[in-house]
Amino acid sequence: MQTGDSAALARAKEIFDLVRSGWDTDSAHAAPGGVFWTQANWSQDRNTVSNMPGAQLALRLHQITGEDGYLDWARRFYDWTNTYLQSPGALYWDHLDLKGTVEKTIWSYNQGVPVGVNVLLYKATHDRTYLRRAERIAQAAYAYYVTQGRLFTQPVYFNSIFFKNLLLLESVTGDGTYHQAMADYADELWSTMRDPGTGLVHFDSSGGTEAIQQAAFAQLYAVLAWPRELWPTLY
Repeated sequence: MQTGDSAALARAKEIFDLVRSGWDTDSAHAAPGGVFWTQANWSQDRNTVSNMPGAQLALRLHQITGEDGYLDWARRFYDWTNTYLQSPGALYWDHLDLKGTVEKTIWSYNQGVPVGVNVLLYKATHDRTYLRRAERIAQAAYAYYVTQGRLFTQPVYFNSIFFKNLLLLESVTGDGTYHQAMADYADELWSTMRDPGTGLVHFDSSGGTEAIQQAAFAQLYAVLAWPRELWPTLY
């Protein structure tokens, strides 16, 4: 979308086709439908993280191509996840197994992506219901993670996804609450978890670190450096 690269668009379509191929078609399962978490034969879980990102990808492809099929699939992923994995308090649980048992862990990235999906649905349809839903989820997640002090219980790479989707919402609302929370979080990591000698952040008390943690940390500051007019391109 940003570069007009046709090869990148073709690859995005291939990835979407892969996600769509994971849709559960067995009506004998509890809560039939939903995308399985992985293609492995042992996988019996359908997750927020395998459905809402699929919806987000479909909506971006709809924006680029104008093809209604992508919008239809986005709504299908979205409706299934909302029906079976959204809590009464607006936050999203992790996954559902084939017997209908819900695993109710609440991860930060599973809150951020539905915010972004609702923003993109609002942009695609001009239905303000979606924008109100995005705001409700964002407010509930902000209270749960920021106000109630749970943000640092989440992996930094989950929080990076979380905050980028909140900035996508603020690209529409014009607010700055979530941007400030993102900056506060990044600065706290810088001051308490970064080794000044190496520049690396350490989240493990043993001193170990992972490349994905460094990438997410760098991504937080890279996005914070972006001007607001680029926020609509986030996820």
